[in-house]
Amino acid sequence: NARYAVAVNSATSALHIACIALGVGPGDTVWTTPNTFVASANCARYCGASVDFVDIDPHTWCMSVEQLRQKLEDHRVKDLTLPKVVIPVHLSGQSCNMQAISELGQAYGFRIIEDASHAIGATYRSEPVGNCRYSDITVFSFHPVKIITTGEGGMTLTNEKTLADRMARLR
Repeated sequence: NARYAVAVNSATSALHIACIALGVGPGDTVWTTPNTFVASANCARYCGASVDFVDIDPHTWCMSVEQLRQKLEDHRVKDLTLPKVVIPVHLSGQSCNMQAISELGQAYGFRIIEDASHAIGATYRSEPVGNCRYSDITVFSFHPVKIITTGEGGMTLTNEKTLADRMARLR
């Protein structure tokens, strides 16, 4: 389980401060899935970064590991900018293949923010989704249409104290 939690006033704010905490800024690129709420892309734009999309797996509706791998390799071969951060989005209680995404992050040098707003209470490999075993930061939403609501708000989780301290200061 993740060691540090930071409460924020919205999931949009949580995604935004997660990007800032990871140093996302002008000249950087963040990749996410097109099958999401706009906040998963806007958080990068708020930081002045570019956004690009990785297609989904038609069976899970979550980020396709094969599409991510292919896009990363295409960018490497063509000497194009690789992402600084990848934001996989868990959907309808179903987790992305976080172990494979994490392995690609290590191979290609990007950080990972899990958007787990639609997966509160879900499990991946018999552990809670969002435990940050395969990501740097996980974001949860407590918006009224989510599984658990506080009327609004959000939360970030991480296993890195420096990231938790940065996000607490930023909120």
